[in-house]
Amino acid sequence: MGQETLLRSFKIVKPGGKVVSVSGLPDEKFAKGYGLNIIWQKLFKLGSYKIRKVSQKDKADYEFLFMHPDGKQLEKLGKLVADKKLKVRLDKEFDFGNLQAACDYVATGHANGKVIMDIVG
Repeated sequence: MGQETLLRSFKIVKPGGKVVSVSGLPDEKFAKGYGLNIIWQKLFKLGSYKIRKVSQKDKADYEFLFMHPDGKQLEKLGKLVADKKLKVRLDKEFDFGNLQAACDYVATGHANGKVIMDIVG
């Protein structure tokens, strides 16, 4: 998702809600949390200026989530889905043998949600 999609996300979040992105720009809070020096903190603050302004205007919080292979993070996401606090929208399923068809479908730009592969089948 691009920055425009991220910025539009603030419009659909209730005031006081939170937009979490794995593809947006890291912000100053992220830099501080990872112990980055003051220069990186200020660079991330500057880079996320537009996101901060939109989040303030729409009264929603923004958080950048740095994704890395981490079973604990995946477990947290799974719990959010199980507790119905995070909704996953699946657009289409493909058997693993149809990998090319899945890639072609995603490349059209018309996928609405996540496209998943059935690895077993």
